Amino acid sequence: MTTVIEWQNRPLDKVYPILIMDALIVKVRDGNHVQNKAFYLALGINLQGTKEILGIWVEMTEGAKFW
Repeated sequence: MTTVIEWQNRPLDKVYPILIMDALIVKVRDGNHVQNKAFYLALGINLQGTKEILGIWVEMTEGAKFW
């Protein structure tokens, strides 16, 4: 868990010339049920051309309200 907290608090570059945002629908087990959840991803490509995941958010559904 400390690795996740360190990743969430890492410093980001000041500039990402390319930013890609998308949502993936994934089946997730929740107790005895399997349900679809939307995983929102923000991917940045820095000035050196390296791809970096900037953030991941999980919601119950995908929709314009989140964006």
